[in-house]
Amino acid sequence: MRVPLSWLKEYVDITMSPQELAQTLTMAGLEVETIDYLGASWGDKVITAQITHLEKVEKSDHLNYTHVNTGSGELGVVCGAPNIKLGDKVPLALVGAQIGDITIGETKKMGYVSQGMLCSPRELGLGNDHSGIYILDHDTPLGVPLVDILGEVVLDFAIKAHRGDLSSVIGIAREVAALTGQELRLPDITFQEQGTPAEQMAEITVKDSELCPRYTARIMSNIKVGPSPSWMAQRLLAAGMRPISNIVDITNYVMLEFGQPLHGFDYDLVRQHHIIVRRAHEGETLTTLDNIKRKLTPDMLLITDPEGPTGIAGVMGGAISELNDETTTVLLESANFKASNIRHTSVTLGLRTDASSRFEKGLDPELAIIGSNRAAQLMEKYAGATVHPGIIDLYPNPVKPRTLAFSLHEVEWLTGMKVTLDETIEALRALNFQVAADADELGNKMLVTVPTYRTDIEEGADLVEEVIRVIGYDRIQGTIPVGPLPEAQRESWFDREQAVRTLLVGAGLNEIITYSMTSRARMISLLAQADEQSARFLLSSGRVEENTDTHTSNGNNGNNGRREAAATAVQSKRSTSLAPFDTRSIPAVVLTNPLSNDMEAMRLTLMSGLMETLQENSKRNRAGLRFFEIGRRYLPSSDTHKQPDERRSVGIALCGPAEISWIPDLARPANYYDLKGAVETLLNGLHISNYRFTPTQHPTFHPGRCALLELVRITHDGSEVYSPV
Repeated sequence: MRVPLSWLKEYVDITMSPQELAQTLTMAGLEVETIDYLGASWGDKVITAQITHLEKVEKSDHLNYTHVNTGSGELGVVCGAPNIKLGDKVPLALVGAQIGDITIGETKKMGYVSQGMLCSPRELGLGNDHSGIYILDHDTPLGVPLVDILGEVVLDFAIKAHRGDLSSVIGIAREVAALTGQELRLPDITFQEQGTPAEQMAEITVKDSELCPRYTARIMSNIKVGPSPSWMAQRLLAAGMRPISNIVDITNYVMLEFGQPLHGFDYDLVRQHHIIVRRAHEGETLTTLDNIKRKLTPDMLLITDPEGPTGIAGVMGGAISELNDETTTVLLESANFKASNIRHTSVTLGLRTDASSRFEKGLDPELAIIGSNRAAQLMEKYAGATVHPGIIDLYPNPVKPRTLAFSLHEVEWLTGMKVTLDETIEALRALNFQVAADADELGNKMLVTVPTYRTDIEEGADLVEEVIRVIGYDRIQGTIPVGPLPEAQRESWFDREQAVRTLLVGAGLNEIITYSMTSRARMISLLAQADEQSARFLLSSGRVEENTDTHTSNGNNGNNGRREAAATAVQSKRSTSLAPFDTRSIPAVVLTNPLSNDMEAMRLTLMSGLMETLQENSKRNRAGLRFFEIGRRYLPSSDTHKQPDERRSVGIALCGPAEISWIPDLARPANYYDLKGAVETLLNGLHISNYRFTPTQHPTFHPGRCALLELVRITHDGSEVYSPV
């Protein structure tokens, strides 16, 4: 998140340099990734100027020739932007200016000499907008270095998923105030209300209060749509957002300022003036503000009116009720949505927005009213809005602040550092925690009330972290452990895995580590048209009946021919019948909040990762692929109350030339016997000698080149029984 330093200073006094501030915040757990100095490269070569002459360039459908007044004279500049007009004040890059990777020079275009360049926001490094020239405020002085007007220091923060309260300028300012001992200054929010009460102008219905704990709506009329004030536009640009219009910019400004996403509906386009918050119906669609028609699913929360969807809750509004230049009355939504549902919807649709990124971190429901009030104040001041009395507020289960018992002993026990009671109380109160005044002198019975916006604070250990963050991690002294160190205990499986790893690396294979998550579609493709025998072979969740046709372990390497790929997994099985079955019914451990659609379920087999890795490497023309992986497979239990069965397995995959490619006579494609040899190397290295390879069939593998590995088991009567590994 990008935060302009000048904006931050509006809420807290900062006396240290940007580098010192970044270091202080990073050491307290609020990482500053970069410090950007907007305008540092402009120097005195990018100045303010005013357009005094504008004419179309002959034989061009878009170029204009302009005269610009620099305060000390006039220059001619050719410009292709469509948004300039006479009298506009604009940024002018003089000859010799460095704009990005380009050095501006005097050029001749279609017979006109251009003595500089008029700059767009993107060319100035003020966002990605390249649709037109940056238009300066009408009272901007001429000939002034642009850095004196638009120059800014911007801190770029990495906001962690558990700290949704930091997704705002005021949230950052609150941290700065606590860490530097300064006072936090919040905006004074006042505005006038008049006209028909909001509750008489609109109706709100929330049908799922679990997914929407709080929904508020406010009505503002007599709005005059126009450009935002220059100071607001500059802050939005520095923060990475493109100014659009005063009413849209105000909602974005409040989101950046307080962290509360807002959405404005054109009141006249909301049918029956009735907002309904509900889950999507099966097969329902909505065209969002980016003009993409999106298919919705019943697990997504929508904002609708009686005739259909008008927005995807917490993600993006719909084009049907979009604010536009003709809008005069706005229904302003300020709501709170369930974080996990917004995350799921955003990932499923592949639609991540500034609003969704905040909601999915978890926001304080109390912010809804604050954000709405701040927007009303700014709409009244900068859009001439009439704010109607009251606010429609549906909040059936208000969040109550948590109170935690806390003592100084916890600080010392977890950190080894002794702190005083006064230091502890001061640190907590600096972060806006309330500490009970009747704490005893030893600090053994403190009761700490947690602000509702700190959803990450759940227990005493979290309070210890907050105290140490404010006091300083550098105060924790390094100490030598007292007493004998406990002897390291290593699980037996670890040694076995290391032995397997060493043997396979010695056999010339390379270890890979793939994601344990995959897609159900990929697993289905591996199991397509399989009967139960072959599917159980792949999944290792059942036993395959014994086949007496065997391959001995002394196979003959041959079969020169076309390029082949083979893979196997050494896994365990149980007895089953051989009747055909629908592989799509094979259960899988499905994630409720997947990272992406390609990672929606836990893998049933190592095959998915191995085959995908072979495919990706083959696309890049990499030859001689020899991979193995050691990892877990996740087999769901028929009892939904039990955890999945996690089985550690090893998989091997070969593809491409089996010998040294630069000796042509020895180069040949890898085949079944190369794979069989790798498995034999592993078994022999583990001192396993009684095994055999039994022919079997599976649609995933090449006919006639698929085998089941079986080990001999001596029964109580001395007879030998072969069992799948």
